[in-house]
Amino acid sequence: MATATRKTAGTLNGAVTKAGSDPGAVRFEVYQENSGRHSWQLTAGDGSKLATSCASFASRDEAERAVGQLQMTVSTTV
Repeated sequence: MATATRKTAGTLNGAVTKAGSDPGAVRFEVYQENSGRHSWQLTAGDGSKLATSCASFASRDEAERAVGQLQMTVSTTV
């Protein structure tokens, strides 16, 4: 069984961080599911999952675009 591949998309403020570099930081990760579609998840600095996308996307670009839209929404409402 294949393992889904993951790529960090960035923290909420848009700066990409290494896993574990800041235990208080949260970051979005875009990954490819076993089906070939892509999803995102919001991960805490300690590696715990905070949120996952309820939809999957046909391409990595679509998933990263959804993350960007979510980041803009969060930054304008906070």
